[in-house]
Amino acid sequence: MFRSWPRKCFTWLIPFVLLLAGLALALIPPRSGGESLGNHLQSEVLIQAEELRDLIAQHDPHLRIIDFRHKAKYYLGHIPGALQLWRPEIENRRPSLPGLSAPSLPPAPPGKIEKLLGRLGVGSYDNIIIYSDQCDQAYLWWILARYGFPLQQMRILDGGFEAWKAQSYPTQLTAPHFRPTTFRFPAPPPKNFLVANLEEVKAAEGAPDKVIIDVRPPRLFLGEGTKEGVARPGRIPGAVGIFWEENRVAGGRAKAAGRAPPNSGKYIAPRG
Repeated sequence: MFRSWPRKCFTWLIPFVLLLAGLALALIPPRSGGESLGNHLQSEVLIQAEELRDLIAQHDPHLRIIDFRHKAKYYLGHIPGALQLWRPEIENRRPSLPGLSAPSLPPAPPGKIEKLLGRLGVGSYDNIIIYSDQCDQAYLWWILARYGFPLQQMRILDGGFEAWKAQSYPTQLTAPHFRPTTFRFPAPPPKNFLVANLEEVKAAEGAPDKVIIDVRPPRLFLGEGTKEGVARPGRIPGAVGIFWEENRVAGGRAKAAGRAPPNSGKYIAPRG
């Protein structure tokens, strides 16, 4: 659930967050009472179009919806009240690692994102709904979570803008205006639980209680090609290949917990 509502209430990183909402949760064993922990956590990360429609109808002054798409798409129609934001505005255009280029750039520093959100009228105590038309909404969710924004204050629209339109819910063409405010991430920032460094990844190789999941397309996992800027083909030794698109059903919505992708074992490489 959200933090109580007032008066009531790196490209591979994107599919990783989708796995958090679906596949990875599907593999968690059931809790007592029949509900899986996966279903419980999935409801904490995702919001359905019907739920968002009801929240908008409440006219909550602390609700902020972010349309994470290119401006050209935004002005062709968006969810009523949504603010527009797109990847180049939150990326570090001067990465410290050589060979990185869009769409694999790291996030901008926290201070830059704080100023950006504040100018848009998003405050530290607002509740944020993020959507896109692909899987980019997970990237913004990951950045905010990485910098310490409370997880209970943000959710991803399951199925994105397509799920909203599939219900024939209204859209609008004009942009809303919110008074600029102050947005701050917690200080000091929390321990970074959403990022593993090189040493942690090496330690996970062969560990019985850890798994490295490679969510790239099968051809990249199998070393049959590379993305631009990648030094050589291949994968991390011992990684399990589960293509991120297998975690979605028709319409782009995340698979329910307990429904693992049908080919989830197809690209498992031998260890060693």
